[in-house]
Amino acid sequence: MKNTSILFLFIALLFSACTANTKQLNIETGIAKTMAAYRKANISNLEYQLNFDIPEDRNKTIPGSNKISFELQSTDQDLQIDFREDPSLLHQVICNGKDSGYHFESEHLIIPKGELIKGKNQIEIEFTAGNSSLNRNDEFLYTLFVPDRARTVFPCFDQPNLKAKFQLALSVPKNWKAIANGKIESVKEDANKSHYKFLTTKELPTYLFSFAAGKFETITRKHNGHQHTMYHRETDPEKLAGNTDEIFRLLFQSLDWLEEYTDIPYPFGKYDIVVIPSFQYGGMEHTGATLYNASKLFLDKNASKNDRLYRANLIAHETAHMWFGDLVTMKWFDQVWLKEVFANFLADKITNPSFPDMNHALKFKMAHFPSSYAVDRTSGANAINQVLPNLKDAGSVYGSIIYHKSPIVMDMLERITGEEELQKGLQTYLKKYAYGNASWEDLIAILDETTSSDLKQWSKVWVDKAGRPAITSSISSENGLITDLTITQSDAKGNAGDWNQDLNILLGYEETSEVVSVKFNQPQLSIPEVTGKKTPDYIIPNGKGNAYGFFKLDAKTKQFLLENMHKIKDDLVRGVAWINLYENLCEGEINGKEFVLAAEKQLAKEKNALILERMLSYMQSAYWLHVSAEERLQIGKHLEDSLWVQLNEEKDMSKKSSLFSTLSSIAESKVRLEQLFNAWKDETKIGGFSLSETKATDLAANLAIKMPEKAEELVATQIERIKNPDRKKRLQFAAPALSANQQVREGFFASLHKAENREIEHWVLDGLSYLNHPLREKEALTYLPQALELLEEIQVTGDIFFPANWLSASYSGLQSKEAGDITRRFLAEHPDYPENLKLKILQASDLVLRKE
Repeated sequence: MKNTSILFLFIALLFSACTANTKQLNIETGIAKTMAAYRKANISNLEYQLNFDIPEDRNKTIPGSNKISFELQSTDQDLQIDFREDPSLLHQVICNGKDSGYHFESEHLIIPKGELIKGKNQIEIEFTAGNSSLNRNDEFLYTLFVPDRARTVFPCFDQPNLKAKFQLALSVPKNWKAIANGKIESVKEDANKSHYKFLTTKELPTYLFSFAAGKFETITRKHNGHQHTMYHRETDPEKLAGNTDEIFRLLFQSLDWLEEYTDIPYPFGKYDIVVIPSFQYGGMEHTGATLYNASKLFLDKNASKNDRLYRANLIAHETAHMWFGDLVTMKWFDQVWLKEVFANFLADKITNPSFPDMNHALKFKMAHFPSSYAVDRTSGANAINQVLPNLKDAGSVYGSIIYHKSPIVMDMLERITGEEELQKGLQTYLKKYAYGNASWEDLIAILDETTSSDLKQWSKVWVDKAGRPAITSSISSENGLITDLTITQSDAKGNAGDWNQDLNILLGYEETSEVVSVKFNQPQLSIPEVTGKKTPDYIIPNGKGNAYGFFKLDAKTKQFLLENMHKIKDDLVRGVAWINLYENLCEGEINGKEFVLAAEKQLAKEKNALILERMLSYMQSAYWLHVSAEERLQIGKHLEDSLWVQLNEEKDMSKKSSLFSTLSSIAESKVRLEQLFNAWKDETKIGGFSLSETKATDLAANLAIKMPEKAEELVATQIERIKNPDRKKRLQFAAPALSANQQVREGFFASLHKAENREIEHWVLDGLSYLNHPLREKEALTYLPQALELLEEIQVTGDIFFPANWLSASYSGLQSKEAGDITRRFLAEHPDYPENLKLKILQASDLVLRKE
């Protein structure tokens, strides 16, 4: 009996285990990580054969078909295919040669497990394509599927770690051109259509599959035996002539540099680019069909150095993605930063030769630290590594932390491992995981083999932890000599900090300075090396610019920097000091008025273009958001006059451009506004500076807000002057937000409640920024509760950056306690609000939440 009982128990346990293994996965909206993990473990050799028939009329539907081929390890589960559209768009589903008895549930087409076989399967689907990610315009369309939007157009397995080969056929209007990831295999024409067939791609995740079609012009260049084509819609011959050669030069420079750095030839069939008017991002790294924002590539004749630098970095960034992100892809979008960190970090290295006269350490500092601090100073700060149970929320992980803090952290890593060892580690990483997926932990494991440092522990602090350390220096002296210098670090709640980094503490004097380097890896550290040294006029704890945190300045240092910044001769130190000074302003340690006046005083003495542009940006932000209306009345006229003198005296056109933009922004006096209006109206130079179409449009919008009696004339005339049809439509869309009639403005905002009116996001953001101008704060406060209520819907319907940009534009002109009260009330009334969106609100509203 005893042995029989044991046998029955064993059978029961075995049956229980089998039952557990065959328990059906939950069917959830979005793409749950548990379901995605099951598909990754069971699906291999995946291929898509897609066909789309695109009509010229953007309002007509697009018929499509998809033949999905794959091998299946197990048939113990129904198969969930992602399709975030109405099930009525599915017309026929054939599984392994037979009509499928599929059903549709929670954004998934469900194939019964009884129709599946172990080994090779083929599912054929006839459908009508969803429109939400096709970006259809009157004369062109383009796909944008990051992070999980491919499923809004066609049925697929929409997860980054199920890579597939894509074969695409497109039928487009006869007067259109088409481009996709693969090379064109053939084009056949009939009376009305051109039928494109593209070569099969290498393995790609669905978010990188792409095509575009429309009325595009093309320019082709050859490099190293390969042909590269740029598709564009630019109509200004001067812009084309002034930018095309430089765009291709930067592209070829990036390709050459990356092939040498990675020791891997360009890993895909081609590299063409498509330049899109009002594109949602700066660029998107689709292999073979990389998309770029037209305004970021086709620059004005007098574009600032920052604009040219941004373009160079953008092209290098997207090209770096061909290896980091496309060849090797993160396993899940919680580590989307893994591709972005490499792209941004390497882009900075790639662009250095294009700017031989630039201080590249300063460039790196200016490019990344201010944007990262803008998030890390807030109560909504997030870690680089984030939690993401479902891909439907993947858009919320994007932001300045992954784009700007991660390169800073990567720079720290390179200093730990050494430049050569990091390069070797990255080469090993790329070759080991080519055309597959990898994680940050995989890279750390590779690098750990060649370094004595505990990279896993270091990573826990800098990659897995949110926020920044607050670092304070305390100095004691006697008879003009230092008796003690102690530095302390804490987190945002005042708890002892555990960040570990190198500090280069600069002791500054009127004519000289010296740096003391220390390892700072504890809550408090006394620095005996400085005892007996002359008491400094100022202390900059991050004197070489490579340390990260909020560096609270002592009273003596603040006073020196506000009055004598120009006495710091080293550009890098001076740039670091300006960033520290501004962060002390944002943290309430410096008064807004004194910051603005200090910046104004230093403008004429600043010769470095990068620092000048940063100063002007800071001054403009402080003027509108950290200075009260009463204080603006006191200092505004003086500030305008000072900027006007600088604009006229400056010889460098790039600097003139920056000075003009700031003057245009802050001008409020009747005399200055009339002066700007007349120059705009007569199309004459302002301070020796000729207005480009872009500058003239920005000026017209600015003046329309400040001179409501002339708003109608300004907007109508500027629309008439714009020749490019895409740019003309952009201003026409936002024009109601510039109206002098409040009811018209309110109507414009009301129209944004409808998703179809938010399709072209850059246009929407233009309008929102006009509605929420600081001079319209009282009116803007009435929009804020509605803007917050719309946020969840905007995350669903918009692209990855739109929720954060929507919030940023909604808070852009607000500085009052009332705005903070509205925000606090909204969060209190929504206790179960999604955490990822709550963080975005806390980030955008940081300034007004500080107003108690």
